[in-house]
Amino acid sequence: MTWFYLHCVIAIVIVIADARGTLEPTVKKLEQKFGIPVYYAPNDSMEVEISDPYPIQDAPEQDTFNNRR
Repeated sequence: MTWFYLHCVIAIVIVIADARGTLEPTVKKLEQKFGIPVYYAPNDSMEVEISDPYPIQDAPEQDTFNNRR
């Protein structure tokens, strides 16, 4: 039962740290401390603009099924 409560407390701490914005810097410091080679982009807050993620395909000019009749 102790493992369950420990797991819950760790999950709550992670959620709160993420909401405050302190989770990522802490993880980066731990990675550097342990020597884990992780390479990040120079700017982690890259903004990617998607002009139209679901483009509407052009309708066919003629209906081939009705042309065969």
